[in-house]
Amino acid sequence: MGGKKGLLSIGEVSRITGASVRSLRYYEKINILKPAHTDPYSGYRYYSFEQINLVGVIMYCNELDIPLKELTRFIDRSATVDLSALLAYGKGIAEKKLRNIQKGLRFIENAEREIALTEKHRQSHKAYSREMPQKFFRVAPYVQPFEESESASEIMKLFFGFEYGAKDSYELLEYGFLCEHSPSGVRRYAFMELPERKASARYDVKVIPAGTYFCKRSEESQIEQARQIFAKQLKGTVSFLAIETDVFVAKYKIDAPPVNELRVISVSG
Repeated sequence: MGGKKGLLSIGEVSRITGASVRSLRYYEKINILKPAHTDPYSGYRYYSFEQINLVGVIMYCNELDIPLKELTRFIDRSATVDLSALLAYGKGIAEKKLRNIQKGLRFIENAEREIALTEKHRQSHKAYSREMPQKFFRVAPYVQPFEESESASEIMKLFFGFEYGAKDSYELLEYGFLCEHSPSGVRRYAFMELPERKASARYDVKVIPAGTYFCKRSEESQIEQARQIFAKQLKGTVSFLAIETDVFVAKYKIDAPPVNELRVISVSG
């Protein structure tokens, strides 16, 4: 096996495990891996072959972003490692990390589908239709026409203080502007989409119907001109919803306005 008294030198442990010599010395410094023997004259460190598995556990914990100093919780005064408790703790961390990765992948997949859909109309200046599911918007009334507002960020300040939870942050949730057109006039709102599980009486929520929406893309806000833009599609319609929100596109210009999608749908008066 090599090494003094049948033990492994620190260099040999490094080669076997892949842990750097510097890391092994750090493990010793924070009291999670003591050498089996340290030569009193040379200061060389030697490890038993049985310690190889512990080095592997420490490295996996490091991969899981478990603070190494936290591992001292599993080592008692007699330098005995409660490996069973440590592995159970690491498993919990790994499962949580895996769930977050899976949620992140779902977000990426949803974004890719949205990009694929919007890219079909990338060069189109004409209206197109798309099927939209039912959505839930948390709304805040806005009095003046949106074209007179300073910026979208000014309107979105109406929602400052509201926080999405960890579960929500991976969903493809929209925000933007909503106009309700009816015989009595136009009601304007800023909105933030809510997951269905949060669409409760706690918030001022509007249920946006599923159905076929007529859409048009633009780099400028056109929601105030929705009736004129979709004159053909809204012919004879008295009541309709106009929604404007940013959309995912394959390439964004950092110094250019986001791409908006204006949508309209007829509703019963």
